[in-house]
Amino acid sequence: MKCPNCQHEQDTGKFCGKCGAGLVANPNMGSQATVTPEPAAYQAATAVNPAHTEPNQHVEKVKVQSKQYWNYFLRYFKQPGSIIDQSADQFVNALITMGIFALFFSLAIYKNLSVALSPMDEFGGFFGGSQSLMPSFFSVLFGTVLTLGLLFVLSAACIYVVSKFAGPDESFKSIVTSFGTLMVPSVALVVLAYALLLISSMTYGNLVLIISLSLAVSVMPLYLVTVLLKKASKTVDSYYAYLSYIVLFTIGTFIIMTVFFDATVGQYMDDLNELFYFF
Repeated sequence: MKCPNCQHEQDTGKFCGKCGAGLVANPNMGSQATVTPEPAAYQAATAVNPAHTEPNQHVEKVKVQSKQYWNYFLRYFKQPGSIIDQSADQFVNALITMGIFALFFSLAIYKNLSVALSPMDEFGGFFGGSQSLMPSFFSVLFGTVLTLGLLFVLSAACIYVVSKFAGPDESFKSIVTSFGTLMVPSVALVVLAYALLLISSMTYGNLVLIISLSLAVSVMPLYLVTVLLKKASKTVDSYYAYLSYIVLFTIGTFIIMTVFFDATVGQYMDDLNELFYFF
C-alpha cells in the first residue's frame, strides 16, 4: 500500500506509518490507497486545543471592568464635582470606590494595632503570658468595614432626607452614586496613608489617614449637601436644611461610634486591665 499523502509504502495497516494519515485500500487502484479523514485521536494529538487559545471569559470580563474603573477613577479624581450631573451610570463604580476605601482603611487600622499591641504581647510573654492582645485580621476587617459602611449609609440617608424636604428631591441611588464618586480623592489618600504605614512612617501615615477619613465622612458630605441645596429650593430654608443634616448625622454618628468602641476598644481595655491586674 502506498500513501498518497507522503508516498510512503507499507504492506498492511489502516494508517500511514510515516505521516499518520488514514489508509483505505482501493481495489480499482491496486496497491494505491486513498487518504481517509484523520481519526479523532490523531486530530486531538495534532490539533491545538482551542481551550488554550481562546481567552477565559471571566478573566477578560475582569480586565474590561478594571480598565473601565481605572478610567472612571482618573476622570473623577481630576473633576470629582462633575459627578453631580452625571450620576446615572456610575452606581457600581461608586460602590467599588467605597469598598476600596473601607478595605485600605481596615489595613491601616490593623497595621496601627500591630505596632501598638506588639510591645504588650512581648511584655506579657516576658512574664510568661501566652494570650495575645492582637485581634485577627478578619475581625478588624469586619469591624472596620461594618462601621464605615454604617457611617456611609447614615450620611447618604441624612443627605437624602434633606434633599427630600429642602433640595431637588434626588433619588437615594443618585445620592449614593455622587457620595461614592466624591470619595475618589479620599481613596487616593487612604492608599497613600497605608503605603506610608508600611514603610513605618507612622506619624505622616496616620496624619494622611485622618485627613482621608475627614474628607470621606465630613467635608465631602457637607459639600454634597451644599451643592444639592443650590440646585433647588423648597419651603425649608437652605440654612436650616444644612443644620438639619449636621444634627442628624452627629446624633447617628455618636450612636454608631459608641456601639463600636464598646465592642472593640472596650474589650481591649478590659484585656489590658486583666493583664496589669495579673502583675
